[in-house]
Amino acid sequence: MVKPAVRFSCVVDNEPIFFAQAMRWARSLIEIANVPPEDLVVHYVQGLGQDCVASFSSLGVRTTQAQAVSRQRPHLNKLAQLRSAFLRDADLAVLCDCDMLFVADPRPYFAKDMVAAAVVDAPNPPIEIWDILLGRAGLTRRRPDIAVGSAAAMTIFENRNGGLYVLPGARLGELDEPWRKWAQWLEEQADVLGDYAFHIDQIAFALTCLELRIEPELLPKALNFPTHLPAADIGDGAPIMLHYHRQVDDSGMLQPLGQPTVDRAVAFVNESLAKPAAIRRKRRLLLHVGLPKTGTSALQRWCHANSGRFLEQGIRYPTPNADTEMPKHQFIVSDLMAGDLSRTARAVAEGSEECTVLSTEGLTNHLYDFRPIGLEKIRDLFETFHLTAFLVHRKPEDWLRSYHKQCAINPRIAEYCYGTGLDLHAFGELPRVRKLMNVLNLAQDCAAAFGAKEVVTVDYDSDWLARFLGLCGYTPTEKVELEVANESVPDWLFEAVLRINRQPFNDNARIAWLGTLQRFANSRHSGLRKHEATANSHDLWRELDPNLIDRIASPDARWAGYQELLSELSRR
Repeated sequence: MVKPAVRFSCVVDNEPIFFAQAMRWARSLIEIANVPPEDLVVHYVQGLGQDCVASFSSLGVRTTQAQAVSRQRPHLNKLAQLRSAFLRDADLAVLCDCDMLFVADPRPYFAKDMVAAAVVDAPNPPIEIWDILLGRAGLTRRRPDIAVGSAAAMTIFENRNGGLYVLPGARLGELDEPWRKWAQWLEEQADVLGDYAFHIDQIAFALTCLELRIEPELLPKALNFPTHLPAADIGDGAPIMLHYHRQVDDSGMLQPLGQPTVDRAVAFVNESLAKPAAIRRKRRLLLHVGLPKTGTSALQRWCHANSGRFLEQGIRYPTPNADTEMPKHQFIVSDLMAGDLSRTARAVAEGSEECTVLSTEGLTNHLYDFRPIGLEKIRDLFETFHLTAFLVHRKPEDWLRSYHKQCAINPRIAEYCYGTGLDLHAFGELPRVRKLMNVLNLAQDCAAAFGAKEVVTVDYDSDWLARFLGLCGYTPTEKVELEVANESVPDWLFEAVLRINRQPFNDNARIAWLGTLQRFANSRHSGLRKHEATANSHDLWRELDPNLIDRIASPDARWAGYQELLSELSRR
């Protein structure tokens, strides 16, 4: 059975104790429970800033700023995690309070698609208040009431301890709006809640489950073991996770309860966390794989131009190819084709920063062309990193038009279908093109090919740049804007490209004819500019035959002056 991808999260509020608790929470997961640090995320509210980021970064744990849900009730800020893209990409998201320490790995107790939490320790609120709340909310019980965890009392089935929720990442968006809605509604029920308003986050979760007809699974007490209650109430047992609230001594160590098994777990955790942090963390590698024609050139130029700012925040954009117009890492493609990863290895070894960013759209464009030996070697090379592949996709029809133009203008390479005269429909039916348009399969194949722990796919029409910078761990100190670096040619000019490709020209003649289009229209397309530069530097204009102009240019006013230009160039 495939194990679900599980990610753990907590929220650090402004009160200093939360920061200290979260550091110990993270260490217990990494050092005791053996959860990879890259599977943790700490959300912090505005005001904590770079000190918080730096502290958790030293553990290899990612951080992200969260919008506070409530300044009056910090417990409600846990709802901010529901909007985390990192958690939504997981099979399971484990939302934790900061005041938790793990004694063992909890993941074997979780199953894919489960919604689960332990029952509340005490009847908060009592059954009679639940009866009133359900009546006002227009909701009814779906299951019989159950006993609370550490008292002789009953509660409704959905009333769960808010210290730890196990939720499918794909359902966080579904839970977000109703959970917030019920929390706000409960603020208006002060006449019945009284002091139990402290537990609004838990009560709102129960109401959300009732509204959405979710019956959460019941986690055992061991996965949310309370050490803040009297020993006689909680009993003895083997905890997997200790929920200690603020029951610690002046040095932050958990206090024994007088229950032998629990106290052995407490002593074990205290001893483990008293040692210096022994973090087995991986540096992060963000692999920007394309797709072609999704702003890749503009992004590569920006990353290269701002590589110094990247370094200031612990991010390296290694030295790009010297032989490509765009500052990208095209050598990865060449290495994969040859089965020799030496240049790629030098790039990832270029620095010791927390995050390395590599970018070339050729990783998707040629994904199905790479040699198996090359892919095996690159997986071995990247294994020492936490690898995230980043893929941008567009509306299929828009992407196909743009990619069609790019491939038609490229130098002729038959096996890649470059430089053909195929119309849009025929081009779109090519097997290699259809593979690139199947984004779901493409993402899965990228993960398998490169050994990526995760593949983040984003829509070109969304704020994909912000998502990219977030994955880098870059906090902009300036407004980030990308300049168009490779603009598609207009349709009327592209029709001439296709007509040129359909002629029986040799390669030099084709370059010369395409160069005339650039000289005439002054496009912002890098491919046409390169054809013009090649024709000029290699004196290819002599390959032009002005008598063939009717095969290339249409009788259109937009072509006025083209014949004169062609005649002038052919005489050089």
